[in-house]
Amino acid sequence: MKQLIGVSLALSMSVLLSCAHSLSMRSSDGEQWSGKYRFARENTGLIQVTAQDGEVLVGKFVTVGRATFVASYKNTFGSGSVAAEGPDASGYGNPFGSAFGNSRVLADFAYGETFDSTSGNSETRIQGPLFYWTASLQGDRGGTMECFFIGSSHTGHGFGRCKSHTGKEYTTQF
Repeated sequence: MKQLIGVSLALSMSVLLSCAHSLSMRSSDGEQWSGKYRFARENTGLIQVTAQDGEVLVGKFVTVGRATFVASYKNTFGSGSVAAEGPDASGYGNPFGSAFGNSRVLADFAYGETFDSTSGNSETRIQGPLFYWTASLQGDRGGTMECFFIGSSHTGHGFGRCKSHTGKEYTTQF
C-alpha cells in the first residue's frame, strides 16, 4: 500500500513539474536570470524567476487587452519601446480564424526591443494572434518587479520586458 501511494505521489509530481515552461531574462549590462511559468485558470498563470544573487521572485500574470497593455508598456518603458500592428483580437480570440479560410491575412504583429546581444539584433518580433500578459512579482528578499509579456497563440512563444524596483530593466524570451 505504501509503495502504491509513493508511486502515485511521484507520478503526480512529475505531471505538475512537466506543466512548467521556461523563460529567460537579460539586462542591458548582460545580467541573466532564468525562470519558469505555468498556466492557471481564468486567463491567469504563475511566474517564478531567480536572480543571479539567488533571490526568487514570484507572481501571478493576468491577460489584458492590447490597448491597455500597450499604454501601460509605453508608460513604463517609454514611447517607441513596443509596437503592435494588425487587428486587435486579444480580447475576443480571433473571430476570423477560419471564417475566411486563411487567418494569416488578419494576424497581428508586435515588435519590441531585446537586450540579447548574442542574437546580433536589438529588436524582436512575434506574429499572432497574440496574447498580452502583465505581472507583478514579489521577491523573498523584498525585491519587486513589474513585467509585460506578449506571446503568439500559434506557438506559445513570445517576448516581454520587466522593470525592477531599482529601475533596472530586463527583456524576456519565452
